[in-house]
Amino acid sequence: MPKRIFPFRPIAAYIASMFAFIMVLEFTTEPEYIFGYLYVGPILLANWFLDRRSTVFVTALSVALTLLNLVFPRQALASSVAVVDRLITVAALLTVAYLGFQYRRIQEAAARQKAALQAEEELSRAQSDFVATLTHDLKTPLLGAQQTLQFFGQGQFGAITPQQQGVIEILLKSNHKLLALVDTLLAIYRNSLLGPKLDRQVKNIDELCAEQIVELQDLALSRQIELVYEGAEDVHLAVDGLQLGRVVANLVGNAINHTPRGGRVTVRLMPAAGEVRLLVEDTGSGIPPADIRRIFDRFYQSDNTRHIPGTGLGLYLSRQIVEAHGGRIWAVNRPGGGCLFAVALPAPTAGAEVKL
Repeated sequence: MPKRIFPFRPIAAYIASMFAFIMVLEFTTEPEYIFGYLYVGPILLANWFLDRRSTVFVTALSVALTLLNLVFPRQALASSVAVVDRLITVAALLTVAYLGFQYRRIQEAAARQKAALQAEEELSRAQSDFVATLTHDLKTPLLGAQQTLQFFGQGQFGAITPQQQGVIEILLKSNHKLLALVDTLLAIYRNSLLGPKLDRQVKNIDELCAEQIVELQDLALSRQIELVYEGAEDVHLAVDGLQLGRVVANLVGNAINHTPRGGRVTVRLMPAAGEVRLLVEDTGSGIPPADIRRIFDRFYQSDNTRHIPGTGLGLYLSRQIVEAHGGRIWAVNRPGGGCLFAVALPAPTAGAEVKL
């Protein structure tokens, strides 16, 4: 609230005119007729429009004039009843001034807090915009490099040796991981700024999960891990197939990465009461109890898994996507060892119309 100096302001002239009017009423009537309570108006105006010193001055003047009317313009002392009534009026004026000060203090604190929140929101928005722009600019050269490497591998720039073919395949895999990371960053910050945008269509969830499992079989075989999928027939939901497929890939890929060689990852799709559940079980070391509630936070990685490549973004993005579908996602340690990740998506009741 900006300060306003008491003299030489239109509001000061208005307050002075109010004082003049009240003084005429006060000093032309008997002390038993009390008009001092009308000084509440000037006090409130001063507190709202002027600075604190001016408000104190107006309050003190109101109190002095209220008490002065006991002896002026008459020299004889007023009755005891009039004295008590005017003391009560003075107490009321002081109470109004105090409450006005408190209200003003609260308003100023609220204004400062609002300004701080706005500044924090603007900073957060600027940071998100910067990262989103940066990741978008990174994606273009990565796509160009991916296409060029594919041309090299296909021999469009001349014959290549088996050794060169092996190097190109390594570069393609590395570039593919970078593209996946950039896509994840873009999705996360886009969701944070605008909220997840879902293109819902009725999908066969069993087929959607099976497609992701097939794509991850090579990764599981390279790590000597048995990947098993137990599907369910006739499971149809209105979902964003691309986004939900990303969730399945993130959870299963995460399970593969955290399962030692010779282990097993089991994926189950099963209808439940009013929902469809996807369960991903592994035979790894599990999650420390202190970390299990934080694994879906952005950039979070447990201390015992920091040696495993990753950014801590896949589970966070999965949570964003699942919650945007109105579902739940959680993780628990299995009694026999390993971890269980679960996704529950709401399913329409029998005979209900599927809404897109």
